[in-house]
Amino acid sequence: MKRGSKLLFLGLFFILLISGVLRFWNLSKYPVHLTIDEVAIGYNAYSILKTGRDEHGSFLPLAFKSTGDWKPPVLVYLMVPSVALFGLNEFGVRFPMALVGTITPFVVFLLIKKLSNNLLLSFLTAFSLAISPWHIHYSRASFEAVVALFFLLLGTLFFLEGKEGRKGLFLLSIIFLVLSMYAYHAERIFTPIFFLMLVLLYRKEVFSLGKNLILFLGIGFLFFLPLLLMMLDPRGQTRAKMTFISQDIEISRELHLPEEKLSLTQKILDNNLLILGNFWIKRYLNYWDPRFIFFKGMKLTLPDCPDIGILHLFEIPFFIVGVLVFFFGKEKFISASGRKLITFWLLLGPFPASLANNDQHTLRSLTTIPAFQFLIGVGLYFVWEKWVKDSIVRKMLAGASMFLMLIFSLFYYFDLYYIHHPFQFSEYYDYGYKEMSLFAWENQTKFERIIVDYNFGSLGPYLTGVPHLYILFYGKYDPASYQNRPNLKSNDFANFYFRPINWREDSNLKNTLFIGSPWSLPLDGIKEEQILKKVYFKNGNLGFLAVKSLE
Repeated sequence: MKRGSKLLFLGLFFILLISGVLRFWNLSKYPVHLTIDEVAIGYNAYSILKTGRDEHGSFLPLAFKSTGDWKPPVLVYLMVPSVALFGLNEFGVRFPMALVGTITPFVVFLLIKKLSNNLLLSFLTAFSLAISPWHIHYSRASFEAVVALFFLLLGTLFFLEGKEGRKGLFLLSIIFLVLSMYAYHAERIFTPIFFLMLVLLYRKEVFSLGKNLILFLGIGFLFFLPLLLMMLDPRGQTRAKMTFISQDIEISRELHLPEEKLSLTQKILDNNLLILGNFWIKRYLNYWDPRFIFFKGMKLTLPDCPDIGILHLFEIPFFIVGVLVFFFGKEKFISASGRKLITFWLLLGPFPASLANNDQHTLRSLTTIPAFQFLIGVGLYFVWEKWVKDSIVRKMLAGASMFLMLIFSLFYYFDLYYIHHPFQFSEYYDYGYKEMSLFAWENQTKFERIIVDYNFGSLGPYLTGVPHLYILFYGKYDPASYQNRPNLKSNDFANFYFRPINWREDSNLKNTLFIGSPWSLPLDGIKEEQILKKVYFKNGNLGFLAVKSLE
């Protein structure tokens, strides 16, 4: 093997190694608890594995009915082999995301290599993504956006390869781009616009495909058609209606009511469309707020505590240099069409997120991350080329400085992610339901009924969970039995009942186990010998109690 090939192999191996370690280390324990979405997706994957149907009995659906909305299908089906191999547990549920997250920097390397034909720039961009707090955070749990981004990157890479005459790859490009839309809601806005931009940028090569182009687009449309029909269906619009910007409490107060009578001036200068437009511009520009990018974007801690942005602290100067060099410098690190593509990617990335009712949403704006990491790569490359590579002393100083800055930044991020984030936010992620679910199954046969309250947390009735999914998940309850439970309108199954607990009345029940928060099971009205188990949040607050009825 030639020296250049060895260095290439070792470099890629190093990137994959560090990417994998950062995403797989202690994966079962961190995040400290499975979220509602994770148990919902995991149990549906288990149900598909065992019965070919989702928890509601639908055969191989393209949208999975969930609590309040419909979930995209791709992650559920990706999780089926993982659950079959590792079991219905934290690792089995999180493995697909960690694997996809590990591989994504390699795909970014290939993509930047294709656009720039610059190995070092490609390595630096891929390395920046491998250590990105933004990408690591979402690769360690079941977030569909990570899969959608992976398919988007693959689709873009195969598009660039396919436009040069490799027709099979062009067809694969269309399939992967459509898959990205099946995988996550944000890509349903981003991908079609992005694909049109790709076609416009490379129109000569694309149209040279001739009849094959029509054939490939036809196949892509057929593949996309079920998703289109689903999006046009009222059920498929549930998520969009719930999260559209007009539902934001901040703007809803300013919008005119349908029955409100407006003057002619108001109809022209103060109508709802203009109000929404002005509000959207503000939301979009918020994604370029330096505080979001550099210091507070990840929201790993409470508002008044130290936090981290979507970039590491040591990357800040390289990002700034990258922006200045890429947009205003004379150096050409990339082809003209590639330059336009990255610029468009950067500007379009936050667009879907800006249309939603949450400000600065890092998950919905994850499509932007390749452009951000590329700019960091440009900054690193420029510093290396201009100030470092021609001097042994500067190489040693730069290497030592970079190593120390990297270690400090990673440890700072780890401290926030592994210590402060669980302490401050465990109760908002349904922490404690695992312990209570396992306890409930251990004692299931000892009681005639087990009643579980939906409300939990220190905010009491203002936080509502889905305990039936946790009990299904941790009990590995037979999906066929759940699909055929007597009352399909209720979540009740076996001897588990899910409803609010009214202790004043329910305390008279016999042979019953109650599981709930201190809000529904008041300690001052319960004898000590009735309390079988307590679960505390990471911050020390009492989260759940298991209480038996008096004999």
